[in-house]
Amino acid sequence: MCFGKPEAPTIVYQGPSEEDLQRDREVLETFRTTSEANTKTFQESINQQIASAQASTNALMEQVNAQGGGTVENVVNDAPYAITTEDNVTDEDAQTTTKISKKKKKPSTLKISAGGLTASSGTGVNYGV
Repeated sequence: MCFGKPEAPTIVYQGPSEEDLQRDREVLETFRTTSEANTKTFQESINQQIASAQASTNALMEQVNAQGGGTVENVVNDAPYAITTEDNVTDEDAQTTTKISKKKKKPSTLKISAGGLTASSGTGVNYGV
């Protein structure tokens, strides 16, 4: 039994208040300024490290040039550890390998008994163990 005529509910959308929107704007602005400051600090640090590395490299190059080495390639090529095996290996020093022989296989010790494979009716497949 119904009493009266049914009515659809009234739906009213209520978005965030103006205070909530202003608070969100302030949080985003704080995040933006903090991110910019952190990025600027990081970039300055990286630039400082790059400048320091370049100065160190230039100082090393000046030391190499002062020792009469010329260029880096000359120093590397004249170094005692830059000798290749083609320059200092004789035929007597060469390591050789021999043909790999196959291993002798031992005879198999596995024995399968045919007597354990009997099947009886109604038991399905029986495997001997």
